[in-house]
Amino acid sequence: MFEIVKVTGGDTRSFLQGQLTQDVERLRVTPCLLAAWCNPKGRVITVMRMIDVGGPENEMALAVPSGLADAIVERFLKFRFRAEVDLEIAGSQWKAYAVADDDDISTLAAADLLPATDGPAVVRANGLVAVDHAAPSRFIEVWGPVSAMDRLQFRRPLSKASWRLSLIHAGIPTIDATIAEKYTPHMLNLDRLGAISFSKGCYTGQEVVARTEHLGKSKRRLMHFRLDTPSAEPGDRLSHKGRNVGEVVNVAAEHLLAVVPMELHGETLSLNGRSASPVPLPYDLPAAHSPE
Repeated sequence: MFEIVKVTGGDTRSFLQGQLTQDVERLRVTPCLLAAWCNPKGRVITVMRMIDVGGPENEMALAVPSGLADAIVERFLKFRFRAEVDLEIAGSQWKAYAVADDDDISTLAAADLLPATDGPAVVRANGLVAVDHAAPSRFIEVWGPVSAMDRLQFRRPLSKASWRLSLIHAGIPTIDATIAEKYTPHMLNLDRLGAISFSKGCYTGQEVVARTEHLGKSKRRLMHFRLDTPSAEPGDRLSHKGRNVGEVVNVAAEHLLAVVPMELHGETLSLNGRSASPVPLPYDLPAAHSPE
């Protein structure tokens, strides 16, 4: 599902602050945050998780979709210039799991890695970080070095396919090379997922993202649909009354996330002759007829 890129060096935080949509300083309070990396036109290269497991001050990890790590490192290094920053792929040094089984959740609780029901959704303990996705179907992601992760014994960790499905139900997009640089952060609902800071200052693509936020011109957004029969691929087209209106972003079984016009979010669409019925997202979107 994911690969880990380790970022170290005296300028780690300032370097990433100038590249990503998220405010890196928020990691001091919440040790795992969604972020996007955009090109200068404000199109999302990928969506990642910034992770701080409590190591040295100028060290953090970026969890990126599998298959992207090499390209991400190569492209980041083009922006390094004189900054004191090193990037390397962690490979087998890190592990990541997603769990939903009651016994596995109890294992996390015993390791002080289960967020309180009325507390934050992210917990850091014993060199690991756990992210609790409470709705609509609860699952918990666990991130960290092998040396810390191997202390935990999970009974039924989610398979990659089940993890993808859980992310779709949570309305969280995964952007790999096949759909990179096609969508703005607003089209992917990243503003609704807390992955964008509108107060931290400049970063690559910031002008486009800020203009979209303040002018309310994101007419197309991510929506969850369910097919009557499973069979779809990222990039497939959704249609309405014979007209192409959207594109599939992520797929798992009969469920998919697709970017479509907001006024069609409540409509049943068609994909290659099959029905795609809307499924409510676990977070609110702005009304289609009003500014955001």
